[in-house]
Amino acid sequence: MHRRALIVAIALSTTSVSLPISVNAAETDYEAYKEIFQPIPAIPPIPADNLLNDARIALGQMLYWDRRTSKTGQTSCGFCHHPAYYGAEPMDRSLGVFGELHAANAHTVLNAAFHTSQFFSGSAPTLEDQALGAIKSHVASRSWPKEVAERLNRVPGYGKLAQEAYGEDLSEEVIGKAIASFMRTLVTPDYPLARWLRGDEGAMTEQQKRGMALFADKGCVSCHASPYFSNFTFQKFTIEGGEHHFGRYKVTKDEADKFTYKVPSLLNVAKTPPYTHAGVVKSLPKMVAIMGKQMLDEDLSEGEVDDIVAFLDSLTGKMPSHFHYVPALPVGGGEGDFGPSLTPSTKE
Repeated sequence: MHRRALIVAIALSTTSVSLPISVNAAETDYEAYKEIFQPIPAIPPIPADNLLNDARIALGQMLYWDRRTSKTGQTSCGFCHHPAYYGAEPMDRSLGVFGELHAANAHTVLNAAFHTSQFFSGSAPTLEDQALGAIKSHVASRSWPKEVAERLNRVPGYGKLAQEAYGEDLSEEVIGKAIASFMRTLVTPDYPLARWLRGDEGAMTEQQKRGMALFADKGCVSCHASPYFSNFTFQKFTIEGGEHHFGRYKVTKDEADKFTYKVPSLLNVAKTPPYTHAGVVKSLPKMVAIMGKQMLDEDLSEGEVDDIVAFLDSLTGKMPSHFHYVPALPVGGGEGDFGPSLTPSTKE
C-alpha cells in the first residue's frame, strides 16, 4: 500500500477483541468460522497529537534507516528490523553496537501499530516510546535522543525536513513521533485469510481451512485472538535457553510477573523465525507443537501441526512497497558527526 493511501483525517480507536466460542462445523463447512476471525483494518489507530502526513512519514523513514541515531554509527532501526526478513531478523537475538546480545528476539515491526504495548515486556506503551526506547537502549544504540537531535540538526537537510513535518527542529519528541509515523504505515492487511473473509473463496487452501478450524477449536484463539492474533496480555512461558529474560518483571518488579511475556501477534509469523522471546525455536512446526503441549496440554498429531502451520502461513501479508525503499539520507554536519569517530553519547 502506498503511504499516501494512509494519509486520511480520521480518528480510530483500538478494535476490541472478544474471545470466540468453539464451533463444531462440518469438515467442509467453514462459514461459521467467519464469525470467529476478522481481517485487520487497513489503517491502524492514529493519535490526535501525531496525525500522519507525507512530511512526517518521510522524516520517520529516514530516521528509521539512519545509523547516525546510534552511538557508533553502526546500527539503526532497520538494522534489526529489515524488510528482507519481514521487519524482523533471523538471529536468535540481535547484536548491539558493541557486539552485545539483546535480551530478546527482535519482534517484527509490521503491524506493531496495532499493539497496545511494545516489546515482550510491554515496557513501551506507544510506538513513540518504542522508537525512543530503542535509541536509548544500552545494547541497541546507546544514544541519548537529545544528543542525536543536536547532531542531526547540524545536518542541513534534517532541519528542513523537521520544520516541514512538525514546524520545529529535531528534538527528542520529534524523533519519536516521526519514526512512529513511519511505523504506522507498515501494515499488511492483504493476506490470504483476510481475502477469504472478504469473500474470495479461493484465497485459502483446504489445508489452511482445516488448520483454521483446529486453531479455533483447540483454543489457540484464547490468547491469539483475531484480528491481530494476540490479545496483548502477558502470559507465563518458560523454555530452556530463555532464562536470561524475566519478561514483564522488568517493568513491574513483581515476582509474579517473572517469565511472563506479551502474547506475540502471529501475523506474518511464518516469515519471522526463530521463535520465542529468546529465539531458541527454529521452526514453526516445532513451535506449534511446543505451544500445544505447554499452553493447551495437548500432544498435537503431526497432521494437526502441519494443518495449523498451513493456516499460519495464510496470515502472511503483502508488505507495503515503500518499506522496500531505503531513502537517500541528508549529508553534512560537524566534525565527528558521522563516520568511525562517531561517539557522541555520554552513556556508559
